[in-house]
Amino acid sequence: MKKNELEAPKEIERLVVTTIEPKFKHPTIFKWFDVLKAGESFIIENDHDPKPLYYELLAERGDIFTWEYLEKGPEVYEVKIAKNPVSETGEETVGSIAAKDIRKAELLKSKGIDFSCGGDKTVKEASADAGISEDELRSALTEVSKTPPAPSFDYDKWELDFLADYIVYTHHRYVKENAENLNDMAIKVAEHHGDGHPELNRLATITYHFLQDLLDHIVKEEEVLFPVIKQIVAKTKNAESETNYRIGSLNEPISLLLKEHDIANEDLNFFRKLTDNYTLPEGACNSYRYLFQKMQEFENDFKAHIHLENNILFPKALQMDAELAKLN
Repeated sequence: MKKNELEAPKEIERLVVTTIEPKFKHPTIFKWFDVLKAGESFIIENDHDPKPLYYELLAERGDIFTWEYLEKGPEVYEVKIAKNPVSETGEETVGSIAAKDIRKAELLKSKGIDFSCGGDKTVKEASADAGISEDELRSALTEVSKTPPAPSFDYDKWELDFLADYIVYTHHRYVKENAENLNDMAIKVAEHHGDGHPELNRLATITYHFLQDLLDHIVKEEEVLFPVIKQIVAKTKNAESETNYRIGSLNEPISLLLKEHDIANEDLNFFRKLTDNYTLPEGACNSYRYLFQKMQEFENDFKAHIHLENNILFPKALQMDAELAKLN
């Protein structure tokens, strides 16, 4: 028996992302990934779902890794990131399949297929190991890609103070954690491709102002409006609860915030017009692709964010404020 056969398996290194300064988080993770050898892996630990990183890795490094959730919140998220071995046959491996689509990764896991250490296996090899036919596995992979997203929460039934906190810890956090990266990427792509695509220079400039305005906007919500909404909820439940705002005056700040929502939405619509709905030119580099992908992701999050405020939080808060005003 060889000496190395007696050695214990090397412990997978762990990177605790919450201990890293925000602007260095993604660069540090990329540095850890880049030094991996084929087949090696490390674990990241975070206090929220790092799914945006999955798309950034895919955009910047391609489908050469696997992404496996070891723990999915709510307080701790652990993800094992592995660099895939190169397939000797040139056929698509289960590792590359898992890297391209998290839904397929979850399916492979449910079938007992190891796409991490066994990520270099072909679909045929993996299905044989799992004791199912190749046709059955390929059919299941095709079907799962058609699966619609999981149904959303019934936000309309949530208490307004809880909904306000949810917005802060999901959508506001998303803006804060992605704004700098998005701005830097817009500048980088404009510097490299602005001569051939001058619209990118304008996109970078307007993106900067858009993000600054949005960051200022969420400060107003977190420091002014949301505390007032919590006071309204408390006052509605207990008439003795104290408030430090003038009851019946909520319409004015909400009107201002709604107008800012409209302006931000117009900016996003202009971005789409400027980029022809984020149509990539032929031969676009990974950074160019990632920028457009990130812009669309940011837009999707913004629309979900604003839906919660415009259609649920704000109208209900105004109604409760008006009812309190009738009692005073």
